[in-house]
Amino acid sequence: MSQALAFAKGEADVSQYRVHVPQTVDVRAIRARLGMSQAMFAKTFAVEKRTLQDWEQGRREPQGPARILLTLIDREPRAVMRALTEG
Repeated sequence: MSQALAFAKGEADVSQYRVHVPQTVDVRAIRARLGMSQAMFAKTFAVEKRTLQDWEQGRREPQGPARILLTLIDREPRAVMRALTEG
């Protein structure tokens, strides 16, 4: 816990931390767990609906920042929603 607090305060040596980004994410499963329609998910997370459909139907894979955001949405949906709604 103390390491997490130090990291959050910017006091930790960041060279000690590794970020794991999955090679693939199941976008349809994430959206289903949140109980959102494609239109709602796309609007909420600023993704083109067509892009979302392409991901879900396997025509394209989320890359880079999109995959990271989807991983965060999957693991910590409340935190992401809070960050997006707090002004």
